[in-house]
Amino acid sequence: MYNVLSMAVGPFANEILFGLWIMAGPLAIYLTRIPGAAVVGEVLGAAAEVIFGGTFGIAALLSGIVQGVGSEIGFAAWRYKNWSWASLLTSSVTTTIVAFTYEVFKLGYIHYSIWMIIALFTVRLISVIFFGTVLVHSVFTLLNRAHALRHLGSEK
Repeated sequence: MYNVLSMAVGPFANEILFGLWIMAGPLAIYLTRIPGAAVVGEVLGAAAEVIFGGTFGIAALLSGIVQGVGSEIGFAAWRYKNWSWASLLTSSVTTTIVAFTYEVFKLGYIHYSIWMIIALFTVRLISVIFFGTVLVHSVFTLLNRAHALRHLGSEK
């Protein structure tokens, strides 16, 4: 899907789909509520991507670490005590900032005009908020309604 989209929209393909790639971190930490789980979730997600022949190969592991750290910072800002929309949104913003900063150089975005960089960042932020905040929260709301996770009923 990435390769086809990349042919159609160039570097925006990465930004449109970026939210999909960062879901493992917020899902892992939101489920376990253990500091460090976002990093572990992202690295495991990246490892699976490598094993199944993902487009980015072994470089996905380093990206997984960066994305996990970005997610972790968002939850750490709330001292791992707030498990609401606010913590997920904070995590989405910090993940976007950390990962985009890293990839500005890795992907060569530094050579683009400032307006192109802003456009790429904006598309990424929207993608991460949709997948990393809205969809992750929706998954846990459904699990809570199904009584699959008792601790989610006590959100702050």
